[in-house]
Amino acid sequence: MTLLPPQHGLSLYLHIPFCRTRCTYCDFNIYTNLRHLYEPYTEALCLEVERTLSAIARRAYHPLMPLPPVPETDDALLPLYIETVFLGGGTPSLLSPTLLGRIMASIRRFGTIRDDAEITLEANPGTLNLEKLKSLRVMGINRLSYGAQTFDDAQLKKLGRAHDSAEIGRSFALARESGFDNISLDFIYGLPGETLESWRDTLDKALALEAEHLSLYGLIVEENTSLGKRVLAGKLPVPEDDTAADMYLLALENLAQAGYVQYEISNWARGSLEKYASRHNLTYWLNRPYIGFGPGAHSCFAGYRFAVLKDPREYIQRIQAGESVIDTTEAEEVTPELKRADTVILAWRTNAGLDLQEFKAEFGKPLDEFYPGKVARFLELGLLEEGRNAADHPILRLTVRGRLLSNNVFVEFLPGD
Repeated sequence: MTLLPPQHGLSLYLHIPFCRTRCTYCDFNIYTNLRHLYEPYTEALCLEVERTLSAIARRAYHPLMPLPPVPETDDALLPLYIETVFLGGGTPSLLSPTLLGRIMASIRRFGTIRDDAEITLEANPGTLNLEKLKSLRVMGINRLSYGAQTFDDAQLKKLGRAHDSAEIGRSFALARESGFDNISLDFIYGLPGETLESWRDTLDKALALEAEHLSLYGLIVEENTSLGKRVLAGKLPVPEDDTAADMYLLALENLAQAGYVQYEISNWARGSLEKYASRHNLTYWLNRPYIGFGPGAHSCFAGYRFAVLKDPREYIQRIQAGESVIDTTEAEEVTPELKRADTVILAWRTNAGLDLQEFKAEFGKPLDEFYPGKVARFLELGLLEEGRNAADHPILRLTVRGRLLSNNVFVEFLPGD
């Protein structure tokens, strides 16, 4: 069983499932009022990391088997290089520097974090002071991702966010003062009652900060969320698809004029993709192996896709007992059919598109032979376009219209269709 392609290091995602409050739109695996679990949870997470990485380094790892105990000696360990680390959530910035430092130490115990590794911490505005930011820099965290969401204070209240628009600017300034030179800001568009003009104002204020990276996500109304229930009850207006599309097109225009380069449907880097595109997220979109730790975290590694069970209390108990924390009911082997579909769909999320020559080399046949007639249909509909990349290989990528209707394209390439 091949664990890692030789040319790539590992990408690690570590889930911190704690938040002060649950936002009205959020259906992520997060929990509030569990501050008493911060320390025991961190210890459990560190054990999962150490057991996993030591097992991989000793070639004793299988995703669906209980993790072996950490060895008493480091003999016979293979070098294990770490390419990216992403501390996500939840709100990882709620943890103390001591606990965050413990997590980073657990990675370094059996893994070698490369000198140029990208190490990201997600944070909410207002959760990091200058002292804490400087501590993050010392422990090796070199990229921040702030969940700003909007500069409209009325919308922030509607979303249940704990910060106001002014706090976004203050938090950004503190990050700069502490030495962070790679900062990403997340925003949501298509909010109930949001207008094109209010979205334009959010974009203008975001661009004024000159963050290295921007992520802009269209709102998805989930039925089981507070926001979703209010929309279904008619208490909030349903976001208009046409308005949301206009907001996306406005973002394309304004960000390009400001020097941002789009590299994925929802993501832009300022000036240089090489310096500021999210290398961790590119791991997903390039369909490379990654491992997730903590409740609800997903992995694609060692020939399987799998996830950790969701309840943090059960997670801690199982780790302490030396039991597996993988939810085997959701695990699946990555078949050639599934890998092909993932490769196509994930590549089409990116502006670089799908390299047809590399696809044929990897899977043995051209794309059309696996999906006869489908590419031609989407080319005719104007949702796909042909081109050539820097290596002069033929590519297929989504058009701007195709990005607006991407799910209509992707569903046609799912396994079994």
